[in-house]
Amino acid sequence: MEKINCNQFQLLNYYKKNRELYRKLGKRLERFLKQSFEKEKIIYHSITSRAKTRESFQKKIERKGYSCVEEATDLCGLRVITFLESETKIVEHFLRHTFIIDESNSVDKSDTLGEDKVGYKSIHLVATLPKSLLELPEFERFEGLKFEIQVRTILQHAWAEVEHDKNYKFSGQLPTDIKRRFKLLAGFLEIADREFESISKEITEYEKKVVNTIEGNTLHEIEINSTSLRKYLNKKFNITFSQGISPKIITLLHSNNINTLEDFSKIEELEIMKKYFGNGSKKFPARYDLMIKNLLDYKEKQL
Repeated sequence: MEKINCNQFQLLNYYKKNRELYRKLGKRLERFLKQSFEKEKIIYHSITSRAKTRESFQKKIERKGYSCVEEATDLCGLRVITFLESETKIVEHFLRHTFIIDESNSVDKSDTLGEDKVGYKSIHLVATLPKSLLELPEFERFEGLKFEIQVRTILQHAWAEVEHDKNYKFSGQLPTDIKRRFKLLAGFLEIADREFESISKEITEYEKKVVNTIEGNTLHEIEINSTSLRKYLNKKFNITFSQGISPKIITLLHSNNINTLEDFSKIEELEIMKKYFGNGSKKFPARYDLMIKNLLDYKEKQL
């Protein structure tokens, strides 16, 4: 272990006294981001926060040779995990317009890889709170404190966590062959991220096509599935359910030879349907399942 100099010893004492403050900053920012993302309809998988342990901070100042607290930019850290890579850019845009970003200590790891390398990908933003937030009672005590926010996809996160864990067990020196395989895996996951992105865009385009077909009243062109039927019913009742209709219900419809939206329109009974959505409620997506079962029961009794 390297010798701790006077400045570093003072840093450790500072962090010992203030770690709880950094922990509370992380928790407050975590709640703030979750509330803000919900308000702005920003899609994400998870948001977590942490304050470095004293032991972790000591190892870092020995490795980095910090001489003042301003150099330690990640005493408070947050991590935003998204589903798609395009969502990381949306999150980054929000963060850049919400906090004061320390550009000299912020980096998009993708840019550092270059065109001929694969490996760790993540957006790291070092920030402080702007005046607009510091004026709020819940943030005023955190003035001047820096924090780091990492933004990455689920696949990028999985790779980074496994790579970090195994590197740690080998004291940062994995055998060459294993390191190469980790790099190759990063390449595969990057391809997977791009494929998820492509599939997501195709689903969005399909939903637009369904809406256009419904508006054009060419229902015979659209096969019934969870997405198409949800879109059709959402438009009919002017509501915005996002959860798909259950696969069991779709299978039940097909077994009754109801294969297109036009087939479904022929079993509609508005009086039955209004019982489920006449009050304009936008909750309980399961109502679609119950309503469709009721329509099928009614159809069977009419035969």
